[in-house]
Amino acid sequence: MKKLIYFLIGLSGVVYSCGNQSKDGIEQLITENVQSSLPIGWTYEPIAFSVTDSAMSRIEDTQQYKELLERQAQMDSVFGGEAIENEIEHVKTQFHPQYIGQNILHAYLCSTPLGDSLFIEKFTINGNEILAREKGSSIYIESPDSARMESTKKQLKQFLDEAVKD
Repeated sequence: MKKLIYFLIGLSGVVYSCGNQSKDGIEQLITENVQSSLPIGWTYEPIAFSVTDSAMSRIEDTQQYKELLERQAQMDSVFGGEAIENEIEHVKTQFHPQYIGQNILHAYLCSTPLGDSLFIEKFTINGNEILAREKGSSIYIESPDSARMESTKKQLKQFLDEAVKD
């Protein structure tokens, strides 16, 4: 019985460490993506990564739906509009969202020649691929001192983690 308990404890440690490597891999992927898109002279400092929810496919992203909307836009509203409307509604009822990855909020600080800014962006990740990057918001920060910035980072990380739990 003791051997079984030790085995399970050891196995849970291995699973936990694999999960952390995956999290670290996602954070590294996002970090590299952000750094590669920064203008010359900007510095990047990651603050927080928070998994928000599962990313699901959307009907608006399917080729069939896009083509129907394009046909609808080209048609005269009096001639044939109702047939396309019915086809669009049929496609909507047949669509079933699929899991495509995770949504992750990333907060980071950029130092620029004009001052510092805090950015929050949403990334959609599947495995080791970034499927989407949505610009969120940015806030200009006037000359932050290091003690105040450390406090701000902790508060922001806590805020993001709490927001994700709700």
